[in-house]
Amino acid sequence: MTMRLHKVTECKDDNCPAVYVSDRGTAVVQGNPVETGTEGLTLGDGESAVELPPEVVLAAVEALQGVEK
Repeated sequence: MTMRLHKVTECKDDNCPAVYVSDRGTAVVQGNPVETGTEGLTLGDGESAVELPPEVVLAAVEALQGVEK
């Protein structure tokens, strides 16, 4: 089954850091990959990390307030 996403942060085009809410009730983030071996970051098998500007995170928190769980 295809996951459907709704973007909750704004950007001028589709190629920028963003946060989405899925029809599964989860958050999906788009951003620049964080380099492996970054101090303080331990990733599990199959996991990856992306970097987001603080303003994108704050906009996502604001947009997600009131979203039903």
